[in-house]
Amino acid sequence: MELKDYQQGVLQKIDRYLGVLAEKREDAEAFVEFQKSRGKEVELADYCRDAWVHLNHERMLPYLRDRDGNAFVAPWLSRRDGLHRVIPNICLKVPTGGGKTLLAACALERIQTDYFKRQTGFILWVVPSDAIYRQTWKQLADREHPYRQILERASGGRVKLLEKGDAFNRRDVEGQLCVMLLMLPSAARKSKETLRLFRDTGRFTSFFPPEDDSNANRKMLDAVHNLDINDLSDQGWMQGIVPGALSIKQSLGNVLRLVRPVVVIDEGHKAYSDTARATLYGFNPHFIIELSATPNTKGKHQSNVLVNVPGTDLKDEEMIKLPINVINEDKGGWKHTMTMAHAKLENLTRDAESLQAETGRYIRPIMLVRVERTGKEQRDTAFVHAEDVREYLIDKLGAREEEIRLKTSEKDELGSEDLLAEICPVRFIITKDALREG
Repeated sequence: MELKDYQQGVLQKIDRYLGVLAEKREDAEAFVEFQKSRGKEVELADYCRDAWVHLNHERMLPYLRDRDGNAFVAPWLSRRDGLHRVIPNICLKVPTGGGKTLLAACALERIQTDYFKRQTGFILWVVPSDAIYRQTWKQLADREHPYRQILERASGGRVKLLEKGDAFNRRDVEGQLCVMLLMLPSAARKSKETLRLFRDTGRFTSFFPPEDDSNANRKMLDAVHNLDINDLSDQGWMQGIVPGALSIKQSLGNVLRLVRPVVVIDEGHKAYSDTARATLYGFNPHFIIELSATPNTKGKHQSNVLVNVPGTDLKDEEMIKLPINVINEDKGGWKHTMTMAHAKLENLTRDAESLQAETGRYIRPIMLVRVERTGKEQRDTAFVHAEDVREYLIDKLGAREEEIRLKTSEKDELGSEDLLAEICPVRFIITKDALREG
């Protein structure tokens, strides 16, 4: 895949950042070793902050605007993992449709090969919705897709794609590049006991010492002290044999804390809650890449925006299809809007048929209708329901049943249908939030 000019510029900034970050980390580690040689113990300096300051002096960081319109560079916001170690964390601010996933894959390749100088390890790819989850999974699972090929190149052809419920072991992480896709609600827990991610499953034995070896469990906990442990108060048989027995939970959450993943946060502006951030940092990540078109630029959860791609860059690359026509009317209600939209769809369909007759190029315009309610028990006259729209399309506007699809979190009439195929009959898609992103 040939990268656009602005995408190449983004990767050049990432390359420079990783180079400076590596230098500052080496300097910080060398200072710690020097102090140790003198019999002194010192904490590793915040080399991430030092790298940010260095880039600011090079004028490589994007400018933001305050309320008065004055330009400024956002200060570095340090983040630390469950062991209080600094986490390199950057945000790529790219407009919707600008190729955030492609840039993330390219950034991962550079982080793995240039910064960590390895081909194996663990990547935790966090997404905010089911639609984006399935879209990203489809892209990464396709060995012919550019995103997957980039990761294959980074791993020497040893990518292992995982979901939350999949089994894997220590040898997989040590010998392959494991990429796990995870929904944000699964990571942003409210209670340790309510989500399977943090439950002791007994399926990850290769990462942990034997359950009855209390000394080995305690040694691991001393090394990684934010691991969850089992409550042995109701296991009297073990307490009776080994007073003060300790057993670490063999959960996926604990595995993540041990393997220290590189974390990709897609739509990062949706992960600003204290719970979400604390949970993600608690996985002891080696690196965090945040992707967002609208990152937070103030407050305690602000993003460290390394690159800011303006919409004009996408326009220059003809990635934004213009013109965009918006019609706003304050009369007639939703049925009037549907009638007007249907008439426009018919006009576009006739234009598309003429184009096909002249050039052979097939285009089928599709109307997307966003409604207020979709649930079975939510239909009343106060809100526009999906079934109201379906009935109006069929009974009043002459649409055929097979031309209409409903796409919600509960009902997916689209499924895996190829909307680009000429034999696909779909002309109307009704949704509420399921197609808001992705």
